[in-house]
Amino acid sequence: MTLRAVNKHTGRYRALDQGIKMKRYGLKLDPDGWFGISDSEWINRGSTALLVIDMQRFDADRTWSLIGTRGTGTSDDSSDYYYDRIERTVVPSIKRLLDCFRSNKLPVFHLFFASDVPGAPDMPPLWRLRFDQHAEDSGNRYTPETGLPEMGIIDDLKPSPGEPVLSKVTGSAFASTRLDVILRHMGIRAFVACGVWMNSCVEDTIRAGCDLGYLVTLAEDGAAAPDEKFHKACVRVLGEMYCQVRNTDWVINRLKADQK
Repeated sequence: MTLRAVNKHTGRYRALDQGIKMKRYGLKLDPDGWFGISDSEWINRGSTALLVIDMQRFDADRTWSLIGTRGTGTSDDSSDYYYDRIERTVVPSIKRLLDCFRSNKLPVFHLFFASDVPGAPDMPPLWRLRFDQHAEDSGNRYTPETGLPEMGIIDDLKPSPGEPVLSKVTGSAFASTRLDVILRHMGIRAFVACGVWMNSCVEDTIRAGCDLGYLVTLAEDGAAAPDEKFHKACVRVLGEMYCQVRNTDWVINRLKADQK
């Protein structure tokens, strides 16, 4: 006998159906939420972290002239677009996110692309090749090793004391760090992702996070790709398949709402 046959009132049927779905998925559902998932599941004070990805000098500071090298997949014509977006939109947005998470005493993680081993032998060969191509094409040094100036996080977004700073040698922050173990031990079920490049390490981390069971929010105004076409493509693909795509205002307002 079906639930609809037993429960003649539509409201009662829906309530039972919702309860079954919650048990099945472990999520509170809401038809108005992204993918039909309640906003309170995506962002809440109890189980949400902020991941700031690869906001380093070599790829987020225009003085290093990265855009247009063979490793970027785009021409140097997009250089102004990329760095203007970082300076005018991305950095201010990430600053606001950092202020919000810090003031609410919520976890903040900083990920950066560099090897702890001289010569980066633990980094996949393709990534090492691309760093060499960046160097050859730009005339700048791009040595993917921790401790070097170009690999450091930009001054505007320096980590605060006590915030984990994890080096990685892969696109996904989950593939070459203990991020997953740390998040699970902290009871984190969801995270907000921001940083660069959106079509590379940010996207890789979001996809991997989704596969591991995290609910991921992309702070779209806190991320950048080398050109606008990459950016729009990522927003479309990620928002249709892997995460919700919101802006900084939405994230901050959601956390405020969770305080009430």
